[in-house]
Amino acid sequence: MYLGELPEEYDSVVCLTYEGGRLLMVRHRRRAWEFPGGHREPGEDLYATARREAYEEAGATLGEVRAMGYYVLSGGHTTVVTHAEVTRLEPLSGEFETVEVRTFDCLPSDRELSWADGLYAHLIRALGLPGA
Repeated sequence: MYLGELPEEYDSVVCLTYEGGRLLMVRHRRRAWEFPGGHREPGEDLYATARREAYEEAGATLGEVRAMGYYVLSGGHTTVVTHAEVTRLEPLSGEFETVEVRTFDCLPSDRELSWADGLYAHLIRALGLPGA
């Protein structure tokens, strides 16, 4: 992970969302618990992508979105990591891939996460955020 840096090009954005100091995560229809995020749409900047994905996947309106850094997967896929406090939640519309939104004091166990690769815990610890 490249903390405090932004890549020239990126494919997606993940937003480490918090509500009242607690992790706010979504349960994906076919996977498990994860943070809102997804692919950048044409013409979007990273802040617009984070806001759109948080709203689509969690019904969340975000306060200030902060870009924290990025990571590159072995296949070259580049994801920008953002962090934001949720200022408002609306019920899920059912139109997207998530089926539940919930807050957590700390990350769910690896078997309850969409990816058991330790990335979320690493990001939270490296950024000094609560919940690892």
